[in-house]
Amino acid sequence: MAFKLRKIKNNIRKFIPKPIINYYHYLLAFVGAVKYKFPSRNLIVIGVTGTKGKTTVCYLIYDLLYKLGIKTAISSSDAFLFDGEASEKISRNATPGTTPGRWFLQKFLKEALNKNCEVAVLEITSEGLMQNRHSFIDFDIVEFINIHPEHIEHHGGYEKYKESKAKLFLNLLKGKNKYFRGKMIKKTIIANLDDKESDYFLNFPAQEKITYSIEVDTGNESLNIHPEKIQLSPKGVTFKINDLLFASKLIGNQGVYNILASFVAIKSIGIPISDLKQPLAEFNGLPGRFEMFQSRKCRVIIDYAHTPVSVEELYKNILEIFKPRKLLCLIGSDGGCRDKWKRPVIGEIAAKYCSKIVISDVNPYDEDPFVIMRAIEQGVKKYFETFDFKKDYEIIQDRKEAILNLVNSAEKEDIIVTIGKGVENTIEMNGYSIPWNEKEVVLEILGSSKYQQKIIQNIAPEFINGVNIKKINSE
Repeated sequence: MAFKLRKIKNNIRKFIPKPIINYYHYLLAFVGAVKYKFPSRNLIVIGVTGTKGKTTVCYLIYDLLYKLGIKTAISSSDAFLFDGEASEKISRNATPGTTPGRWFLQKFLKEALNKNCEVAVLEITSEGLMQNRHSFIDFDIVEFINIHPEHIEHHGGYEKYKESKAKLFLNLLKGKNKYFRGKMIKKTIIANLDDKESDYFLNFPAQEKITYSIEVDTGNESLNIHPEKIQLSPKGVTFKINDLLFASKLIGNQGVYNILASFVAIKSIGIPISDLKQPLAEFNGLPGRFEMFQSRKCRVIIDYAHTPVSVEELYKNILEIFKPRKLLCLIGSDGGCRDKWKRPVIGEIAAKYCSKIVISDVNPYDEDPFVIMRAIEQGVKKYFETFDFKKDYEIIQDRKEAILNLVNSAEKEDIIVTIGKGVENTIEMNGYSIPWNEKEVVLEILGSSKYQQKIIQNIAPEFINGVNIKKINSE
């Protein structure tokens, strides 16, 4: 019944002008702020926005602060946590959006305050910003990590998508300066200097502006964090900052960017980067983000990548770092009028990098699943026709069957990679939520074979800071 009501609500929303919807959310944010007595005024609030990597950056900031003994709360697309504990009322994020609506964030911040948290880390999306869900939150540090074409059709163009994200930075100076353990925290903008839009976000007023980069070295160590001697391997990354060596289990260049983004945010509240060496080494990543499972036969990687840029970077990282014999890929794209333009593009990218392709469901929503999958197939075919060659590909709607197909096709030293789901716990189809757990499906399929299995990187689903490394043995 709840799913039908949600579908009816979404259909009604289609006929309401966006400015009215946005103003409605603005009023709700104000009511929530009044109801919960403007809790953000008594917390250091860090807001992180970008197209990809937001969840990992937020959780990394949270986890590093937690390990340093700083009571911290996090609101992200995966979970709501307060100093290592889930709330009895709100824990895993089961809300429809990354930045929840109504006065949810005000309630979250109030609970963080009640639990004596000093810092709150918020994952902020363009959708939430467009609908003013961030309003009446007093941010201290706002961070731009990257931007790529995403939600373009929904926003009405790339520039409007960018302008929505800019709302996080626009009113940074409105709030008063707060203190963290006796030190005044400057209203700070952080930006990834390697992103082509960094200047746009750095142009907004702030008391301090700090950047990080891999490609650009400004020579100003205090205002730009630039690592040296970056080494990428299947076991993680290492790099140096100010001659101090850091090591992490995160994989690839994207892992380095995520680490730098978290380092700068923590530096902004007065904590030396040198203090982060050991907590970083203990961080094992997030479920559904480059999560790896290995049998004697093959390796399976689960990732949430769902934009053309993130999918291509994922494939390039796997090929360059792991050097598999073959890359076998499960691909798909969301329905519900979500960026239809990117469906054939993802197909082209898979055709370029993958030895075998299976096209399957992600979340069709109210669209015909085969319309989505055929659009992806057109991209696959276009690439084959352009370069006059063919590879093995199939369309298999049932996602479990699709994964089974790839596992059965795999040979020793092959890597299977699935994209688009990560830790999402449902497949949304025609108003219904079908239970889904990508990790469990992969383990079930691997475990049903004669091969002994072990999880390379199995993060505890509870998202509490201690990471459970488990081993699975099967006959």
